[in-house]
Amino acid sequence: MMSDRTQVHRSPHKQNFDPALAKSIIQRAIVAHVGISVDGQPYVLPVACAPYKDELLLHGSNASRMFKTLMDGAPACITITHVDGLVLARSSYESSMHYQSLMALGVGRNLEGDEKIDALDVLTEHLFPERLQELRKSLDQEVNATSIVAFPLTEISVKISNGQPKDKEMDLDSDLWAGILPIERKYGVAIPADNLRPGIALPDYIATWIAG
Repeated sequence: MMSDRTQVHRSPHKQNFDPALAKSIIQRAIVAHVGISVDGQPYVLPVACAPYKDELLLHGSNASRMFKTLMDGAPACITITHVDGLVLARSSYESSMHYQSLMALGVGRNLEGDEKIDALDVLTEHLFPERLQELRKSLDQEVNATSIVAFPLTEISVKISNGQPKDKEMDLDSDLWAGILPIERKYGVAIPADNLRPGIALPDYIATWIAG
């Protein structure tokens, strides 16, 4: 939902109100940047994230100053950005990027008990699809050392840029190439751990993972 605080003022034509697009941006993300203020000093830190019902899960440590602040009910700003290409124009001023971005404002809620366990499973499945069923159950001390915050998505702004180079008329006769250079994200070749016992094969499901 848009508010006065999430109205795009710079290039407002790039603001998008399609809920399906907002959902896809969140589903593609494995990292969100969290902005908070502690004693008047702004901080922005990357954290692991995952979609969770109508909220966004944020994963961190109980020892984290940022998560202590979030759990105390401090307002925060969350952003997710996917850069999908470079726009090579005929001048540096007109050169730009293709991107999809989402900003959310609000106050997170600390998850505890069974909901915390369920949320940690959701996060694991989001980051490592099909692997949860093979992993050992988390120890109580591991769960207790972990913070997981559900952040609302009720006040958001989505902005996309996917256009052509917008060169000035005087630059169109240039012999310089102009166009779009897509950026593709994919997983590379898996590297076995140094202490992996011989004979353990790479799980087949990893071949189905899609980055972004």
